[in-house]
Amino acid sequence: MNNELISIIVPVYKVEKYLERCVKSIQEQTYTNLEIILVDDGSPDRCGQLCDEFAKLDERIKVYHKENGGISDARNYGIDKATGEYIGFVDSDDYIHESMYEKLYEAIKKSGTMISECGLTRVYKNTLRPHYEGKDYFLILDKQEYLKEFLENRKVYGSVWCKLIHRDIAKKIKFSVGMIYEDALYNLELIKNVDKFTLISDSYYYYYIREDSYTTKPFNNRSMDYIDVIEKISEYTLANFPEFKEQLLIRVAFAYVSIFNQLIEVDNYKNKKEYEILKNKLKSIRLEIISSKNAPKNLKIAFLLLSINEKLYKFVLSKYKKYERNN
Repeated sequence: MNNELISIIVPVYKVEKYLERCVKSIQEQTYTNLEIILVDDGSPDRCGQLCDEFAKLDERIKVYHKENGGISDARNYGIDKATGEYIGFVDSDDYIHESMYEKLYEAIKKSGTMISECGLTRVYKNTLRPHYEGKDYFLILDKQEYLKEFLENRKVYGSVWCKLIHRDIAKKIKFSVGMIYEDALYNLELIKNVDKFTLISDSYYYYYIREDSYTTKPFNNRSMDYIDVIEKISEYTLANFPEFKEQLLIRVAFAYVSIFNQLIEVDNYKNKKEYEILKNKLKSIRLEIISSKNAPKNLKIAFLLLSINEKLYKFVLSKYKKYERNN
């Protein structure tokens, strides 16, 4: 089998507590022909210094220090610097299984595709929870099949860090700078530009759930980025694959519920303009979700609770989030 260079891009910002664990998991990969690109995105803590120290001990590590521009800007910077035939991404507060890149590379070579993707495991304080827990699979999917899996969000999580991407694709597509939930938009661009995808069921990526990340923080003025992204995904799907209307509806419902759940944690949330936008959308699709045969039980319960009493919904949500944090 070939032993082509793989570039792994790690954006680094205010993760002093987690950085060594992340870098060590990459260094210990069974696939050793790596270019490990650490992009210090103007981190105000000791991250930049730690990156330089790691580089002194491993010649595969390349460190770049730049002014803060956000995770998308750091990833784009790393892509420009990458020299590998394939490119992967790891977030600096996460870590990976030692076999991840060996298995992703093998999957690409076996299938002849330009992208392979594995599963992930959420890491909570006291437990690990795989995103997918069904039967093992090795799938080669065309654009249409991959979009369906992406919308259903079971085998395809939709984040860039589960993937290994050929440089011809990775160098072509840029991350949207200045927005959050950039992975979902990047995934849409991959669907537009790639004809075949390989999926493997193994959960090799460990996604660390911390309370101060963008996706777990309370609502802020950038949270609606996700709604903008999901609407772009809706436009593409309905224009090209209208047969996935129901899968799209469920994915849209989860997106709006997710941002609504962030919003109602904010003081005086009903006075915010976004409240009416989110509430009206949820109301408009409520009956479709509740009557859907394919909508997950937890999503139906959320819509039922919202239709009965918003205070009750907020109370139940607070108990669930407390349970999640304790996990």
